[in-house]
Amino acid sequence: MTTPVKPLMAAVAASEHSGHFQDGVYRPSLSSPAEAPALRVTRSGVVERPARTTARTHSGVRLSEVSELPSLLDHVPAVIALERQPVLRNLLITQCYYEISAELVKLLGGRNAHWCTFATWASKTAGRFIRNEEVPAVLRELILSDEDEREVISQRAGIATGRGKGEPERAPLVSGVNLLTPWWGHGLDLMEIPERILRELSSDIALGNLKVFEELGPLFVRMIQLYRECPRPGDAQLAALLDGLQTGESREGGQGLLRSAVVRYHEAMLTEDKDRKAELILLANALVGLHEQVRLQPYIARALNAPVRCVRDSVGVPGRLLPEALRSVIREQAEKVQALWRLLATKEMMTMRLPDELLDLGHDLPAPPGLPLHCAELATIEDRELRELLSEYGAHDQTTHGCGAEDWASLPERMGYILELFRSRQSCSRLLERPFSREQHAEIVAWRVPMPSHGAL
Repeated sequence: MTTPVKPLMAAVAASEHSGHFQDGVYRPSLSSPAEAPALRVTRSGVVERPARTTARTHSGVRLSEVSELPSLLDHVPAVIALERQPVLRNLLITQCYYEISAELVKLLGGRNAHWCTFATWASKTAGRFIRNEEVPAVLRELILSDEDEREVISQRAGIATGRGKGEPERAPLVSGVNLLTPWWGHGLDLMEIPERILRELSSDIALGNLKVFEELGPLFVRMIQLYRECPRPGDAQLAALLDGLQTGESREGGQGLLRSAVVRYHEAMLTEDKDRKAELILLANALVGLHEQVRLQPYIARALNAPVRCVRDSVGVPGRLLPEALRSVIREQAEKVQALWRLLATKEMMTMRLPDELLDLGHDLPAPPGLPLHCAELATIEDRELRELLSEYGAHDQTTHGCGAEDWASLPERMGYILELFRSRQSCSRLLERPFSREQHAEIVAWRVPMPSHGAL
């Protein structure tokens, strides 16, 4: 699940760590999913595709067309291959997760939420940050935003900003901030640091959104292909699915946790016992979630250091001369940027938007709206492997006390919250709702970013 998580991808160059995910991409040994129609991304980032013949109104696709629009499941390779359009790609990934979830919920039975169900809403939450909604202006406004601070900086830099003692009142000789501009603005680019931070994070959150989907999307599509036409899947279907997964630990590029998860999903399809089915699905969800979070750990840890890294990189450009009087100022501003970023990261990134609630990942989980904390099937845990896994991360008892993460970069804290989320919301029917309106859905499956007139994404 790309929690803010999928949401807290680090601000590092895409090429630096991309191979880390490539090693674990699911590669089915049997025939691959049906190839999507030939789609080509132009140099300008526009997706060229065959012209659609459906009738349109002047505002877009008619609502009556929505039910006839094709599924994206046959187009997963094209979604993965889409470049230079991270906003559109995120919307397509979110829609793909929803369609995968809808199919697997049918296969698994019992209306239990699947890992892809949670990934749908995590990916949608990540989209807000990929689109840089609201945060840049807030962060920039907080940097050197008050006149008192500007005056202090000017005085410490030895810059005259007004009349001398006994001189008649007159306009300032020159603004202290203007004199600082060669270093602060254009030379050091410190005033642009907020945007730099957010550009890097937006880019790499989009990369994380892609890389997780690149590994897990084809795996679950393959499961649907193998199992959908089989009333009672057997060993042949399971073996075909496992054959595309590598052995070994997640942190070393292996997919052992995913292999175990696939087995548990398979077992859940075959059992009629509601309690047993729910526990097997929760165990499988937990194993997939742990695999994903182990893979994302280095990215998440680096993401929280993005502000300091951007300041350091800006100051450390070869040949850039910084007046001694400004060195302490720069250090203080770097600390301020870091502190502000922590606050904004907690507010904007450490949240998850579900259909009927906004979860603050730094606080304990409340019960789902109008429901008990745990459904009857998961009120007590009988499966030994599941109980041990939940106990390892403190998610085994009847409360969520202490599950709020103080440091989202801590894998144990992050997993504790995620497991509590999976357990407490597994039977919430609203999670199975569509992530987009009918108008938005029609635009997205036509490979277009919906207009603001279609509503907030």
